Amino acid sequence: MIDYKGTLYAHLAKYKTERLGIPQQGAWTDRKGEIHYYDHILPDGLEYLNLLESIRAEMRAYLAANPGIKLHKDFKHLNSSQAFAFNLFFPYFTGGVASATALGKALGLDMDVASEGWQFEEVQDENTNVDVVWHSQAGQKVFCEVKLSEAEFGKATDDPTHRDKLRDIYQPRLEGLVSPDLLEPATFFAHYQLLRNVSLLHANANSHLVILFPRANAALFPQLKRVLAGINTDHRHRIHVAHVEDAIDALCACETLAPELRAHVSALKEKYVPNSAGQSLEN
Repeated sequence: MIDYKGTLYAHLAKYKTERLGIPQQGAWTDRKGEIHYYDHILPDGLEYLNLLESIRAEMRAYLAANPGIKLHKDFKHLNSSQAFAFNLFFPYFTGGVASATALGKALGLDMDVASEGWQFEEVQDENTNVDVVWHSQAGQKVFCEVKLSEAEFGKATDDPTHRDKLRDIYQPRLEGLVSPDLLEPATFFAHYQLLRNVSLLHANANSHLVILFPRANAALFPQLKRVLAGINTDHRHRIHVAHVEDAIDALCACETLAPELRAHVSALKEKYVPNSAGQSLEN
């Protein structure tokens, strides 16, 4: 049985050949320094073809004007979650209030999105980045964690350095937000990235967290369910689980979008949604 990652890789390899016209494989270097070649990776020098054509020039100009945003090492991989985030958010957030709000609603947020103040890779404490951050017109801040083909949310090593961070940073922030069992070291470090994201909500009672990933990527559900089960009921409404397929379908159905944005979401669907079924969080 082919898992989601295998399905997506095969789909993107076909996309690279048929849509981009690039039959050559791209190289990936593993931790041992050995080079491997894969069909879903773009050849060196062609990494910007990972940006959809409708925004490619504008997104490259944006990156040039914002040098603090660094491309990830694997940006030339067609399954790059960073490239996906750029392709999804950039045209709608630069298109004005109506298109930004349409995207927010597609992600399950019933709020008018401000056309300014959004940012990719916003730097938080400890020099960690949040994939996308934006604000509502009422001043609510939204943090968004984006996953695509990753098989898990990040974990951390249970070592003295991370235990110090748990004691000094995350435990004070998360107390009242999550159940005490999630702050036990073994559990906390097994769900480190998710709980670090939840901890961002401590500073502002009106802030929200969106966790966006494909419904078909079933490997991410166990960690997410475990963390959501431990969220304090007074704060659970501030955490939103959004699925790539649902968000794209909602944008496809939004008749108020400008024609160019409707065309763009069709290109998003062609690239990122293989013909595969997934489960729901409730399953």
